[in-house]
Parts: sequence; C-alpha cells; structure tokens
Amino acid sequence: MTSERSAVRPLAGASRDAPRTNGLSGILTPRSVALVGASRRNLELVANVRRGTVDAAGVHPSNPEVAGLRCVPSLSALPAPPELAVLAVGPATIATSMRDALALGVRSFVVPGLGVEAGPEGPAAVRELRQLADDSGAAVLGPNCMGSARPDSPSAWLGTIPASFLPGSVAIVSQSGSIADAFLALGPRYGFSGVVSCGAELNRDAADWVAHFAADPATRVIGLFLETVRRPTAFREALRLAGEEGKPVVCLKVGRSEQARRAALAHTGAIVGSQAAFSAVLRSHGVLQVDDLPEMIELLGVFSTARRPTGTRIGAVTESGAEAALLGDHAEPNGLTFPALPERIRQRLRAGHPLLPTSNPLDPWAIAEPVAAFSTAIEALAEAGVYDLLIGQVDLSRHRGGTEQTWCGAVVRALADAGRRANVFTAVTTVHHTDPPEDLARYAAEHDVCLLKGIGPGLTAIARAAVWSPRVTAAVPPPRGAGLVEELAGLPAGSLSEFVSSALLERTGVAFARRVLAESADAAAAAAREIGFPVVVKTDGPAHKAREGGVLLDLTSPDAVSDAATRLAGRVLVAEQVAPGLEVFCGMVRDPDWGPVYALGRGGTQVESTTPVTFAGPLTPDSLRPLIGQAGLETWHEPLVAALLAMDALARGAPRVGEIDINPIICAADGAARAVDALIVLTTDIPDEDRP
Repeated sequence: MTSERSAVRPLAGASRDAPRTNGLSGILTPRSVALVGASRRNLELVANVRRGTVDAAGVHPSNPEVAGLRCVPSLSALPAPPELAVLAVGPATIATSMRDALALGVRSFVVPGLGVEAGPEGPAAVRELRQLADDSGAAVLGPNCMGSARPDSPSAWLGTIPASFLPGSVAIVSQSGSIADAFLALGPRYGFSGVVSCGAELNRDAADWVAHFAADPATRVIGLFLETVRRPTAFREALRLAGEEGKPVVCLKVGRSEQARRAALAHTGAIVGSQAAFSAVLRSHGVLQVDDLPEMIELLGVFSTARRPTGTRIGAVTESGAEAALLGDHAEPNGLTFPALPERIRQRLRAGHPLLPTSNPLDPWAIAEPVAAFSTAIEALAEAGVYDLLIGQVDLSRHRGGTEQTWCGAVVRALADAGRRANVFTAVTTVHHTDPPEDLARYAAEHDVCLLKGIGPGLTAIARAAVWSPRVTAAVPPPRGAGLVEELAGLPAGSLSEFVSSALLERTGVAFARRVLAESADAAAAAAREIGFPVVVKTDGPAHKAREGGVLLDLTSPDAVSDAATRLAGRVLVAEQVAPGLEVFCGMVRDPDWGPVYALGRGGTQVESTTPVTFAGPLTPDSLRPLIGQAGLETWHEPLVAALLAMDALARGAPRVGEIDINPIICAADGAARAVDALIVLTTDIPDEDRP
C-alpha cells in the first residue's frame, strides 16, 4: 500500500462525489457569533470574534463580560439565535452545547479543540458531534484547528490576528494550523479573502472549502496545503469548479515520498506511483503544484494582483549590472526574455541622459539623482509598449538607510503608475529575504505592484503564472467499452495474454501490426506465409517476454518460423515485423483513490529508465493535444490520440481493467504508428460503491 493511499481517509457522513458548501459562509463571514466557553484563557479568540461590527456574544455561566465581550449564562438566553457558534469547551460539555445551538437553528460551528489535549474523552466526543452534525445538516470547521480568519471581520481564530493581515484576493485552505497561521503572519505583501484551518475535518473538508472559494467573488487565487485527501471525487469536482471560474489553485502537499513501490506485472504500475497519480490529477485540472512554502508564497503573490502576467517579455530596471546579470541568468531557463528598447525610446533617453545605458534591463544607478533616474527609466519602459511585464530589481529591505528607502519607494510608486497606464503586470524582485518597510508593502498591495523575495523564486513564479490558463473540463462522451464488463466477468484476476490484450485494444481503436495465434509449428509457418516475411514469433504470455527470451526477430522463411515455434514450445504469436522507428509507450494504471492515471513516453527497453508524462482521465482529444506535445511526440498526434482514447474507453467501460501497457508503439517518420505488443491486467471484481 502506498503512502498516498494510506493518507486518503473517508469523511464520515459526506457525499463521495460532491463538495458541500452549505454553512461555510456562516463560518467565514458570520453576521452574528456566539462564543461558547468565553473566558480569560482564550482572550485572542474573544478579541477575534469581536472584530468588525458583527453582533457577538459570549456564553459563560457566571461572567457577564470577558474582555469587553458581553456574556450570557446560556445559548437560550441570547436575544436572537447566532449564525455561528464557536464551541470552545471541553469534551464533557461540548455535545450538550451543540445540541442547544442546533435547537436554536444554528447550522455553522467552529470546534477549535478536541485534539490531544482532550485526553481519553476526546474521541467519543468527536463521534457524538459528528452524529449531531450529520443528522442536522450542520457544517463544522474542526475539530483540532485554528479556525477561520478574514481581515476586518469577526473571526473564529484561536491565535493573534496581526494588524498586517489585510483584505485581498488570496484564499488559504490549510489542514495544518501552523501553516495557516504562517500566512496570517506574512505581513502586508498581499491581502486575503480568507484563511481556513481545516484541522481534523469532522464533516467539511478541503474539497468543500475549495468549492466555496471558487464561488467567492473576492477570491482570485486559492492556496491549498494538504496532508491528506478524504474524498478524491469531491476534491476533483472542487478543482473543476475553480477552473471554470478561472481561479488558479496552488497546491503544496506534504507526505509525498513513496514508502514502497508495489510489484507490478505491467510497466505502468512500476512507473506511476501514488504521488505521480496525485500530481497527474492536479495537472488535469490546471493546478500548480509546488514543493515548498516559500515557492507557494511567491506564486500566490503573483496571482493576487488584478493585472496578471500575460506574456514573457520583460522590461526591467536594476540598481546594478550584477543584479541585471542575475535577472538574465534566472529569466532564460524560465522562458522569459528582455527585448531591446525601441529606437525611438533609446533616442529620447539619450537626449535627456546621455550617460544612461539603453540596454534592457536598464541600470540608471549613479547616472543621475536616483528618484528621477529610476522614474524616467520606468516611464520609458512603459511607453515602449513592447513589454508584458515591468520589473524593478531593487533591494527592498526595512534595514536599508533612509536615502535608499527614498528611491526604493520611488521605484514602487513609478511601477504602480506605469502598470496602471500601460495595463501590464508590475513587480519588484529583490536579493533580500527580509521584509520590506511595512508602509511600502502596504502601498504596493494597494496599487497592484507585486513584491517578490529572491530573483530566482520571483522570476520562476512569474513565469509559471504567465503560461497558466484555466483548465475547464469538457463534456466527456460515454465510454465505448460496451459489453466489456460481461465479457471480462468470468476471467480470473491477473494478466491477459498478448493476443487477447491486443484484440481488446484493437476493438476500441488502437492500430496493431498484423498477428496470428498459432497452436503448432506448422500453423506458425502457415501464418507467416499469410502475413508475409519478415515476421516475429513470440510466446503469447504476459509482460517482459523479450528479456526472458520469448521473442525471436527477423524470421524470413517458413523453416525459420517453424524452428522458432518449436523452440518456444506451445502456443505462439506470429506477427508482422514492423520497420524500426521511434518506440513509444502508452499505459494506464487504476489508482485506488484517483481512478485511471495514464502515462506517455519513450518505450521499448527505455520505458522504466525515462520519465513519462502522466495525466488523469477521463480523456478527450482536446485534453490530449498539449500532453502529446509535452512528450515531444506531436508528429504522431493522431495515432497516439487513438491509442490513449482506446485505453480510456477500456478503463472507464470495464472497472476490472487495472493496468494497460501498449509497448512499444513503433512510430514511422511519416506520422504513422502501429503497436506491436500490449498487456492488460485484470483486478478482482470491484463493488459499485468502491469504484472511483
């Protein structure tokens, strides 16, 4: 069992297929809040639920007030039912508190506790809350979470909400409370439409929150930090909704290392492990996967702006030649370019500043007074009208001196003005990883200038955003595998012979070399005469025949074929020998959580030593075009589309098909391609409720 499989745990009481967003607005943007268990032990939580103008009250049996929050002795004593109840009480009384709130009509809850601190009573309390919530249709955030936070709004957040946590367009959904809290403490580089710490996900999980933010008008981009996926089908549906709304999702998943690679009859099972399957699902929905939190922070920053990168042509200013060289070094591998300034702009700059170099990037340092020099350079880049991106490479740091802060601030203001006039994405990259001055960061966020830490990370984030486009899932026709379920029902689990595997795939659209099954040496010789020489004779067995001596090539006479069949002993396959060409591999493996996952790459003996392109189904001709291009196989687009769609038809039409290999497909220079070997592996029968 792979690490990904062990990380996927079902969410009790929830639909497998659909996100559930009812009750989530009441958690994130409640009109009224009741904090059950308000006390001086949770003063940050008390302060947070009082934020904004919401009607907030505490529930405490004896205290009429806690840190300015008015309190009543019970929920029933409230003048009106609250929209949100925050249950900050222990396991002994929490179920009673939920019953009381449900009786008032409350359907949105936050449960920050019931983690290890709850002791042995905690698990039983969680089970009781789950039953109450499921019976009533209530939404619960938690247990064991930090809660939810939204700038300038009441927030059921367990920790301190800093003043630098600003309104904006970035939504964070994190199963880790500490990672969620890290975004609250990020500073004012960009603002947030909401931060949610999911915790143990009683009956609302990451899929539900992604779907919620996909529909939220204030959200432009969704950051997703995952430790597990509880409902794969609902998760994929949430990603589809985000794609339909044109909202990027940036995902960081921990626990990605493979603890074991299962033994597999087919090559695909050895190539596509659980993490590859998860990554394939993300790619199929246009999700940007990252490997570390700093990478995630920069990419979210780029997508947070109203003017996103729309191309790869950079116009830049720098404060030194060395930093201009660093920009170039990191831009080139990311596909970013620095087109020359138009001659009319060069002439104008030389007229005003004869000593100013007019190369791109522009380095105006020490040519004139810095504020004027940088402002003039940025204005010229904007007026050139040939750049998709305007970048200032200046060293923003709150620790620089006053003089430097003055002209650094001028760069940010000039970029804000230039971006607005030219309607292009603007950013500042810096060699520093310290924070910029807070007032400058606030100004940049308010005026759509993206502040990025690190030249390399910043340009990588810009480049990824520049080529991103929404991945909207097209309508998929029903599978073509009619009758396959019944046909395969009586067969035992395991690998089918090459002849049967090839016949099934040929029926669904794969072009194969001609082949005949022969039961004897004489029959093999007759088959070879029918096909025409040269031919191949091979055992009609499962995978890895060539490495075990089960394939004999270049047979040019009936006697040679007869001798080969005798040598291999038993039933053999006589097949047309296809002229040499590029060997390509197509495969499918049915992941237990994510369903069919496909692989495309170089085939033959190289199949397990090269990295294929992996992607998730269902497949369409349009979805396959960029993937075949990514594999560098555009010349054979038409036959490869046919092969991949045939695998998809089998995979969707017959859930018992667990793995498929077509290896190799021999691709000719003229664009034709034919398969010469195939393998299908059947699993045991799959109950309907367990099918992806």
